[in-house]
Amino acid sequence: MILDTPEALTNSLHIITIFATPLHILGIYCIVWETPKNMGTANWYLFNLHASCILLDWGFTVLSVPFLILPAMGGYPLGILTYWFGVSALFQIYLIIGLVFVVSTSILLIFENRYYILYAKDTKWKYFRIVFIFLCYFLTFTFHIPAVLNVPDQEMALEFTYKQIPNLPEEVKAGPLFILAIDYWVLYPLIFMAILTAGGSFTFITLISRNMNFGARKNNLSENTKRLQRKFMKAIYLQVMVFAMNVLCPMSYVVISISTDFYNQMGNNLVFIVAALDGINSTLIMLWAHKPYREVCYNLARRTREKWKMANSKVKNNQPLGSNTVLV
Repeated sequence: MILDTPEALTNSLHIITIFATPLHILGIYCIVWETPKNMGTANWYLFNLHASCILLDWGFTVLSVPFLILPAMGGYPLGILTYWFGVSALFQIYLIIGLVFVVSTSILLIFENRYYILYAKDTKWKYFRIVFIFLCYFLTFTFHIPAVLNVPDQEMALEFTYKQIPNLPEEVKAGPLFILAIDYWVLYPLIFMAILTAGGSFTFITLISRNMNFGARKNNLSENTKRLQRKFMKAIYLQVMVFAMNVLCPMSYVVISISTDFYNQMGNNLVFIVAALDGINSTLIMLWAHKPYREVCYNLARRTREKWKMANSKVKNNQPLGSNTVLV
């Protein structure tokens, strides 16, 4: 399958959705019904992160299906928001960018919650954290509004884009192209939010590690508590690493494409195909890394295998025996 056409992008993302949806449902079941009570409020923050990943996954693969023409900051959507509901391309850009940073903010707040629950309940942070959480979500949904409100004249923007990408295929030009910007200042708010969420996460990780080591030296925590917290944090680290890889790899291509004016439609499509795999990868890591969820998956696999064996044995038992009659 050639990956440089709108149809190839749409089909690839829809296939990802088919495989991802059952995993997402299993992940929701595990978080809601199989999370141990001793994990406390982590249950809600895990669900928040998982739901954010699902929404971003569906945003890429079903709702919007962005068809980009990098290095130009434009393209057009191919999802059901366009063809079923007539939602504007501008609003879909706002939605997708927002969902990316909703996931980033959800990761940041998991680390903040662990720090607060373990070490900061009796400190002044319990008052400041409410404002901090509000500001995180406020910025997540507002930081890209300036770019959305300063869309250039489309006739001029398209003329600029055709000069920027002289080899743009005619079938792409025939589509409903929308150019978000011709100046790269619109990327600065995205860089700011990326630094803010990544820096905030790193800060809380550092605080947790230092306090955990200090507690170990002072023997303030039981061995079982320390072991459980380390296992939980390792599981979260794995999920964060998967998300980072699924975002950093496509973003590296985006930066190279824009900075060098390099156009390759297959590469552009692969940006969203790789990014859309985050839902599957993140859910698989979550189900494997957290022991209670891993046991649910093992039990489910064992019951499925047993039912499969029983079904096969019934089929064999119901098969008619061969005749022993000899004709003379």
